[in-house]
Amino acid sequence: MSLSEVINPGRYEDPEWMLVHRELEEYSPDKHVFKHTSGEIYRKGWEWTQAAYGLSRLGAINERATGLGVGAGHEAIIFWLADRCRRVVATDLYGNTGWSNLHGKEADEGVLTDPQQFSMRPFAADRVQFRSANGCHLPFDSDSFDFCWSLSSIEHFGSHAASATAVSEMARVVRTGGIICIATEYLLLPEQTHPEFFNRDEIERYVIGATPNLSLVDGMNWNLPPLEFLIDQVCFIGDAVHRRRRHVILNDGNVQWTSLMVFLRKN
Repeated sequence: MSLSEVINPGRYEDPEWMLVHRELEEYSPDKHVFKHTSGEIYRKGWEWTQAAYGLSRLGAINERATGLGVGAGHEAIIFWLADRCRRVVATDLYGNTGWSNLHGKEADEGVLTDPQQFSMRPFAADRVQFRSANGCHLPFDSDSFDFCWSLSSIEHFGSHAASATAVSEMARVVRTGGIICIATEYLLLPEQTHPEFFNRDEIERYVIGATPNLSLVDGMNWNLPPLEFLIDQVCFIGDAVHRRRRHVILNDGNVQWTSLMVFLRKN
């Protein structure tokens, strides 16, 4: 089974995958995104777990490894990685109030001074650095990290072309043979278009094909979630309805989308 896939509820039947899911939950204050605490599948919990599980399966996570998060906010995977890697750098537009107030509340500048307040359990704080950085212009030397991850962030960088620039930047700062893990918003229907989200052709062009320096690790599984999820869509009407039920397929009245993740290796 390919690690690169459209959100796959079948992962929740895998005991090894669920072990990682439960480990991440210990760090996160957002209990509603974890199936064993909320009772539902929530795509953010899937993204964190699939990223951590995939990076582990590909041998990227070890005590000598260095990792970079792009658009990382204060997500639970940062703290999980800190306890398992030599060095983790998390970047976002921390302190940019124009961005954080309108779009990126996860980029709370408080993480720069007191990251422990965002983790529900102690973590190896001496191994983590938080830096304010633009994902299209990463302030790091080439070949600086063993792996890089970005979860549902590149679609907010201004355009599909800017997303491709960000992917190319991740490729630049990762060493040859290193892994890049990217999740983003995926449109269910190939004829749909959106200024931020991606249809299949756009995923292949702007994410998988952003640079010849990257290749898919083990192919791509384009299968959509089962029918029970496709017909039970979260519509953005009402107060926080998306926090009270399964959160897999989203619908704003114009387009339908979900999460997709790719694992790429630097050539």
